[in-house]
Amino acid sequence: MIKYLSIKNLLLIDMINIEFNNGLCVLTGETGAGKSMILDSLSLISGERNKSSFRPEKGKITSVTAIIDISTFKYLKQKLLNLGIDCDDEIIIKRIISDTGKSKSFINDSLISLNILKEISNNLFEIHSQFSEQGLLDSSTHINILDEFGGYLDTKVKIKNYWNDLLRSKDNFKKKKEELNFVKNEMEQIKYNLKEIEALNPTENEFNTLVKKRVLLKNSVKISEGLKIIVDNFYSETPQGIDKLFVNNISELEKIRDLLDENSVKKIEELNSIYIDIQEIANYFSSLMNEEFDVLSLDKIEERIENYKRICRKHKIDETELLEFKKKLAEMADSTFQLQKITNDFEKIYLENSKKYEKESKELSRIRKNSAVKLDSFINNEFPALKLENAKFKSFFEESTPSSNGIDKVTFKIRTNPNSEMGEIKNISSGGELCRIALAIKVIAQKNNKTTMVFDEVDSGIGGAVSSAVGERLKKLGESKQVIVVTHSPQVAAFGNDHFVVKKKIVNNQSAIELKKLDEKEKLNEIARMLSGKEITEEAINAARKLITYS
Repeated sequence: MIKYLSIKNLLLIDMINIEFNNGLCVLTGETGAGKSMILDSLSLISGERNKSSFRPEKGKITSVTAIIDISTFKYLKQKLLNLGIDCDDEIIIKRIISDTGKSKSFINDSLISLNILKEISNNLFEIHSQFSEQGLLDSSTHINILDEFGGYLDTKVKIKNYWNDLLRSKDNFKKKKEELNFVKNEMEQIKYNLKEIEALNPTENEFNTLVKKRVLLKNSVKISEGLKIIVDNFYSETPQGIDKLFVNNISELEKIRDLLDENSVKKIEELNSIYIDIQEIANYFSSLMNEEFDVLSLDKIEERIENYKRICRKHKIDETELLEFKKKLAEMADSTFQLQKITNDFEKIYLENSKKYEKESKELSRIRKNSAVKLDSFINNEFPALKLENAKFKSFFEESTPSSNGIDKVTFKIRTNPNSEMGEIKNISSGGELCRIALAIKVIAQKNNKTTMVFDEVDSGIGGAVSSAVGERLKKLGESKQVIVVTHSPQVAAFGNDHFVVKKKIVNNQSAIELKKLDEKEKLNEIARMLSGKEITEEAINAARKLITYS
């Protein structure tokens, strides 16, 4: 329920603060007093698009702030938490409009999008006006109204679970079937590709080895020339030859070996060891130099490298991935049988879930249709008292695309004149009729969990006993939820638990709107004014007192 509403700089409203209670709250005032502006503020926090007329004067900001009790909305609390918005049993909704016309929305000081605001607010309250397109005008809401009236929410939960199971199993089956079909359709190509790779017979790290060997063969001349210089330098008979230097030096050291100390002798042995190692290295490079580079082998390597690249380009893989790809193809070639079995298992689960869903959705449809008969009867019984004697209400069923809501599409249709065809509420009903039709439906289907309902001129075009009947039903509706009503009817106003009057006044040669909560005496006088006009007579006072007494 809305506990508090603050309006600042909205049209003719400078500042208004309203504290609301449960039950039926009525707003009255003379025509043009500004009651619609209160509803405009509610439409802003409900997420409706702001109008150009809402733009404040330059340098000012329009703001509407509401404190709303959400203590009974556990799922809504969780949704807010999922959005990163901390909350307890109350939330603060705020909508501001700058002098440029830009709008921002907040919940508990967290900036939110207009769509989020609308989604949250639509779970909390709804506004029924003569020109509103909410609620009943949207046929997609009709099935939920019927289900709330029927009270078979456990069955709906079961349907939703069956539907989710069905979607999940259908998706699994679809993916596996597509995989199987792909394998089957591509099997010949898979076998061909596998045969092609097997003909190449790639081995681990072969490609990198081939590339390195190719580099070696392409540079064979340069390598041979380098090796020749190295070997020549070692075995040269000139004094600069490494072998000659080592032999001569070792020979001279051996001549004086017996004359040297122990440490020097060790150094001679180390030199001998180094000489042996160098000889081995020299012999290696000498043998390498003597190897003949096979030009023909270079052609073969080039060809094999190109075969590697051709196959890998074809499959859009790296050359190093070819063995793994070969393994995958082999597995695919061997997997058809197993894949078929798995696909059959998934299909079985899908068909079982489909049968469960079909059975349960048909049962839900049967329950709905039985509930619709009762709903139609109850609502039609409400119409005469609301001066809708010729109106006829009926719930129509169509088979819809299966969903988490079952297989039904429910549309409420009505006729307001005898012998006329029934049509959708939005096409048949006038503004005043729509509010009364909505009232009848909400009174009957009051299991609706929205805690606040707003009616604008629900009493339009009626009076006397009919207005009293409307007031009585609004008060009855107010026993289970908060009801806010803008009315010109004294009979309706008399039923109010709280009564506010809206007045227009002149301040500094400018019009301004003020709102006041009435005490019992002020309420009596306001209803008397509504009965008699500007001059409140004693007869009007007595009539007002009588209305309040019997309300």
